[in-house]
Amino acid sequence: MFKLKFAKMYDNKIFEKYNLKPVAEDYYVAKEDMFCVADGVTRDSIKGEAVPYPKNEEEAKEWVKTYPNPSGAYESAKICASQFIKYLQESDLQNISRETILEIVKKVNKDIFKINQNREIDYLANDYYGCVAVGGYISSNMLYCFSIGDSHIMALDENGNIQFETINNHKPFENYLENVYSKQNQYDWNNPKDRIMVRRDYRNKPEMKYQGKDISFGVLTGEKEAEYYIDTYAIDLTNIKYICAYSDGCEPYFREKSIINKILKEPEIIEREGKERTLIIYER
Repeated sequence: MFKLKFAKMYDNKIFEKYNLKPVAEDYYVAKEDMFCVADGVTRDSIKGEAVPYPKNEEEAKEWVKTYPNPSGAYESAKICASQFIKYLQESDLQNISRETILEIVKKVNKDIFKINQNREIDYLANDYYGCVAVGGYISSNMLYCFSIGDSHIMALDENGNIQFETINNHKPFENYLENVYSKQNQYDWNNPKDRIMVRRDYRNKPEMKYQGKDISFGVLTGEKEAEYYIDTYAIDLTNIKYICAYSDGCEPYFREKSIINKILKEPEIIEREGKERTLIIYER
């Protein structure tokens, strides 16, 4: 039987360093046998300007001063994680399947639509509120789960070897942007026209292809097209000792086996540095 070993969200360390309180945009729920980690997509400032992660005290103070508070990204993440668990608890868990998970996430996406409807979207300061997420249900010796975007679920054996990892379906767009689009066009994220282009033309746009392959990306915004990007999985846990679910802020910690093994034994090490991040670990 798997037991919940660890679950925590951390703020970007630079804000803590200067005694500032940032706007949190991760949200998670972790129960005995079900979980969800949702990561609200970073928004423009209230001035409609790009918001880079701060590197010093001055930038950190400016971030807190100009970033939307409350943030619709946080609200979407909260809806996602809370409603996923609610709908899961209301489901027939004895007969759960990938289709069950898919239908639940579709319902969650519809719930997020409620905070975006009747808004005038400009893809800048008034962009869609949205989040990426992972979530799942541990049933006997199976894990039924989903992912959308760059949050992750990873299943590992007793030696810390990765046996399963969810798909980051933002990668095709990121690769296209870097290796194709940016070489053919002037591109600068700080340019409002480019942020509009990315959000309007490539987010939740399944029809966007390059050489026959997907080059768009998905975010749960309430748009029906987001359903295209929901990946579901049914994972045999026979040889699995650890299940980890985390937002992209934890990704640097899960690149090398030696660091992964340290985290599995001492999860608190992720507190020491990094941007906003959430980590959940289950252990058999």
